[in-house]
Amino acid sequence: MKLYLSTFISFLLLSSPLFGQSERPETIIIPVSSMGDVSDTRKKIIQNTLTQELSKHFQILPQDRFEQVQEQVFNELEYDECTEDQCIMRIQEILQIENLFHLEVIGEEGDTQLNLKWINLDEKRNRVDYCEGCKTNELRKRVVGLVEKLVGEKPIVVRVVRKEKGILFRDTPYTKFFEGGEKWIKFGDEETQVKFEGEIVDGVPNGEGTENYPNGQKYVGEFKDGLPNGQVTYTSPNGEKYMGEFKDGKRHGQGTYTFPDGRKYVGEWKNGEYTGQGTLTWFNGDKYVGEFKDGDPNGQGTFTFSDGRKYVGEWKDGNQWNGTSYNTNGNIIDNYVNGVIQ
Repeated sequence: MKLYLSTFISFLLLSSPLFGQSERPETIIIPVSSMGDVSDTRKKIIQNTLTQELSKHFQILPQDRFEQVQEQVFNELEYDECTEDQCIMRIQEILQIENLFHLEVIGEEGDTQLNLKWINLDEKRNRVDYCEGCKTNELRKRVVGLVEKLVGEKPIVVRVVRKEKGILFRDTPYTKFFEGGEKWIKFGDEETQVKFEGEIVDGVPNGEGTENYPNGQKYVGEFKDGLPNGQVTYTSPNGEKYMGEFKDGKRHGQGTYTFPDGRKYVGEWKNGEYTGQGTLTWFNGDKYVGEFKDGDPNGQGTFTFSDGRKYVGEWKDGNQWNGTSYNTNGNIIDNYVNGVIQ
């Protein structure tokens, strides 16, 4: 019986991929991009070769998953924010994958340049090869060489991510939270410390969760590196409520904020202030629709009083600047030039 068990265990150690082998890190491969004279067939063959070679060193993320997240990022970021670096970084953050490869193929008059990029959370590296008059088979060999040069020059480190669900507390009392409290601990006092319950990665809130403050404030939604980030709902005992986007712990993006006195703002936010296009309404029916900057009307906007009177034009730091006031019948009352009634 002992001989049988010994033989069986030896077989497992030799044959099972779970023993004696290091886990390959995951990577994203962006579809091959091209410029100039490069056929779709050639691109496909080169893409297949690149995937085959990288699979020797990495676990490859399925292409449909990458495309799904890429579409999410395009919808999430504004056009001017979605630079190549910003979009790639956001895709890696969502997928929690450190490595990304992208091959660019440039063809002109029979000659081809190959540019292979390797992007991780620490740095960006690339290797370039140029081939005169190369056919597709030769380009395949060049791709193999680029992978060997790029991946072979740097050891591949597997980062073990500890992901779980649980409860954490800030490491300092609430009264000193804004002075420090950068660490999270597993045990604490919810009457004096901020408490988080939800998804945790490497001992820090990351993912869906709820953060409760001793004074009754609450954040419910997405977190990143311990801060509200993504879609979040904030509530306060005094009646305050915000539903919308956060970035690095601040309101940023589209959101709706309800004031304790009943006012409501719906629109764009930047770095914690309503900035951009928005609508601010008062409990008595007054309404402002237009541009904001740092919490005040700035730029073009229309203020409509509850009785029908209206001001249309430019605002500066919350004041009527260059525009026209109308009565309830639509007749002009006043004209403003640089903040002065004419």
